[in-house]
Amino acid sequence: MRYKGEITRVTDEGDMIGRFTHVPEMGTAVLDKRKRTIGKVTWIFGPVERPFVEIKTNNDSRKRVSILNEPIYVEEI
Repeated sequence: MRYKGEITRVTDEGDMIGRFTHVPEMGTAVLDKRKRTIGKVTWIFGPVERPFVEIKTNNDSRKRVSILNEPIYVEEI
């Protein structure tokens, strides 16, 4: 598990947008600080140096709001 960034917003559809320090691979699992999977990378956009990533989330809507501006990690392959 490596630090990658933080969640910056929740979309109207319930997915999340994160700002990452490096470009992750599509489909990579995204984890919270307790090593619980919050979703998977579905879209990468913005500058290569610090890209934005859309994360298709699991169904727990309360968790989405509680991890805003919190660190997120990617599952190491």
